[in-house]
Amino acid sequence: MKNLKTAVIGVGHLGRFHAQKYANVSDLQGIYDANPDRAAEVARELGCRAFASIPELLASVEAISIATPTSTHHEVAEEALRAGVHCLVEKPFTLDIPEADALIALAQERQLVLAVGHIKRVHPAIRYLRQAGYGAPRYLEAERLAPFKARSLDIDVIMDLMIHDLDLTLLLTGAEPVDVRAVGVAAVTDKADMANAWITLSNGTVANLAASRVVREPARRLRIFWQDRYASVDFIQNTLHIYHRGEGAVPGIPGVRDEAVNLAKTDALAAEIEDFLGAVLRQSPVFCDGMAGRRVLAAALQVRKAVDGFLSR
Repeated sequence: MKNLKTAVIGVGHLGRFHAQKYANVSDLQGIYDANPDRAAEVARELGCRAFASIPELLASVEAISIATPTSTHHEVAEEALRAGVHCLVEKPFTLDIPEADALIALAQERQLVLAVGHIKRVHPAIRYLRQAGYGAPRYLEAERLAPFKARSLDIDVIMDLMIHDLDLTLLLTGAEPVDVRAVGVAAVTDKADMANAWITLSNGTVANLAASRVVREPARRLRIFWQDRYASVDFIQNTLHIYHRGEGAVPGIPGVRDEAVNLAKTDALAAEIEDFLGAVLRQSPVFCDGMAGRRVLAAALQVRKAVDGFLSR
């Protein structure tokens, strides 16, 4: 991995962190940003090159992260793939399905890794639950609430925050949405800043997802229910509890055992980038490929359509 030549296109808030991780695990060639002053600042921090153009950067590397505004993902990733460069594209994958399909086809044609940055997939709680063999859950509920920040305002709260839990819902169920009902409110921006979605999936699982980017206190929780147990994940506290029915005794709830799973403290972005580079080296499958990114984008667009219908009443 240390010999892989890497770079980051777009070094705003999140892209800067990508560049830091690449500097630790690979041969970071440099960065590019549309704002030359920002590019120079990050390049100085990391002791790397600030490229003057994207073509110049692509001629020097093997793998990149794309952390530019969503509206530019397709254009930048297409240019990179045509240059023979493996791509990790931050979420949301693209603006629409035709853009996603074009990138997937191009990556397949060029035999290049195309990954999408759904970072919650690499969280130790999610990895534990996927390996536990519990099967598809009956019901999921999630809340992803954040204070207002003046970034990622080119997209709504569905694409900004809820998309994480949409991805986990599809990942943990292995199913597709068949009925989507949602409401939302444009509280601060001209897009939905709060949304709640009720989704029925093809295997009968139901998911209730809430997201907001205008609350005072952040919360990132996921609860997953099976026939005989349920799991509670707190992403902020990095905790996972599994409550098993038919044995033990949780105070006030007879016949239920609380299993507290010991989760390692991990750097999720570093793990995501290492997984991506491992796929580039053909050491492991990509953690979230273009098709997976397309599926969650399609689900997010369904939620947005339902929210838009609510807002237009």
